[in-house]
Amino acid sequence: MSDNNQQENKRQFSRILFNAECTLHQSNMEWLTELQDISLKGILVRKPDHLAIDNKESCEATIRLSGSEACIVMSLDYSHEDDQTIGFKCKYIDIDSMTHLKRLVELNLGSGEMLKRELESLSS
Repeated sequence: MSDNNQQENKRQFSRILFNAECTLHQSNMEWLTELQDISLKGILVRKPDHLAIDNKESCEATIRLSGSEACIVMSLDYSHEDDQTIGFKCKYIDIDSMTHLKRLVELNLGSGEMLKRELESLSS
């Protein structure tokens, strides 16, 4: 079995391909970027130009949902990066942001039962 297949089988949370404007904040620094995908456990963004993030410190992402004033705000820990993208694990998300994220995941999964399983995995 290839490494990609093994990684896919280990993944408990569906990654939703979702293009949206995203701002990363750390200390007094800010970088505008684009969200590539999102899950209940974290995000993957296009690596911003001139990124000078301290991968040992938490940062915050503000994801603007198109067509509304609503945003998803997450506190994040660095996970991984490559030449074009950088991944983060969700450390904290407020209730309003979780409501938006839950709805986004539900719409993209097309199944309330799949969402329920992912939420149960999140709490275990």
